[in-house]
Amino acid sequence: MIKSKTRELLACLFIASAIFVSPSSASASGADKATVKKKALAILGDAHHGVYPQYAAIVKELQKRAYKTDVILDYDVPFKAFPDYDIIVLSRYAYNDRVLCKKYNFNFARGKDNLWLTEKQEQAFEDYVKAGGRLFLHHDGIGFYLKDRAISRLAKAYFVTHPPVGDITVMPSGKLPELTRDLEPFAIMDEEYVVEMDESQTDVFLESHSKKNGRSAQGWAHTYGKGKVAVLIPGHDRYVLFHPMVNSTAQHRLKITWDTGF
Repeated sequence: MIKSKTRELLACLFIASAIFVSPSSASASGADKATVKKKALAILGDAHHGVYPQYAAIVKELQKRAYKTDVILDYDVPFKAFPDYDIIVLSRYAYNDRVLCKKYNFNFARGKDNLWLTEKQEQAFEDYVKAGGRLFLHHDGIGFYLKDRAISRLAKAYFVTHPPVGDITVMPSGKLPELTRDLEPFAIMDEEYVVEMDESQTDVFLESHSKKNGRSAQGWAHTYGKGKVAVLIPGHDRYVLFHPMVNSTAQHRLKITWDTGF
């Protein structure tokens, strides 16, 4: 088993220099634009999770699969254009960093009163999936979202908290083996999310174990309306995202969940 290096917290204050990567600049490398038919939207980054590791591990894989990928690093999300996308990736927690930074010096206690999505905007994600869209909620893509709103409903899980980063062993559960093909148990330093979840309503295909916290769900997937939702927890920092087993799991999810279904 490969053990990750020491944890590195990548504070990415993207709000200071927000960028929208245009479709042309984010399209699949080397692909003929005339032949690219699939489109993806990736909403990435917050003050505690660096954008570049997310981009390298997730967006690059989409590009390899000829997805024309629009990347959003600010809050200017094209909600009305959701039906135009084959895949939406959300890797950002619920709190509004712009407000927390400017007004409260990043006091997380004020986060629940300062969310980056309105209830109507969250509903746009649910409408998209119900109509047949595919949603990939990565790591903090379920973090701090309210229990009675759309993101938590889509995830079929409500984020409660997470203990400090620690040594955990991650392994396939045996469910949805197409999402964990060639995956062997591996050791990393990452977070174990504490969530409220009825596992009978989804398929937990990846789990972790630690001496301190026991078992935690690390990856699950399910159909939702006419669409599909997949959740992957590992990925707090670049050492985890670039771990070969984590990277392989993310790639299988993109390939299997999105291209062929589960």
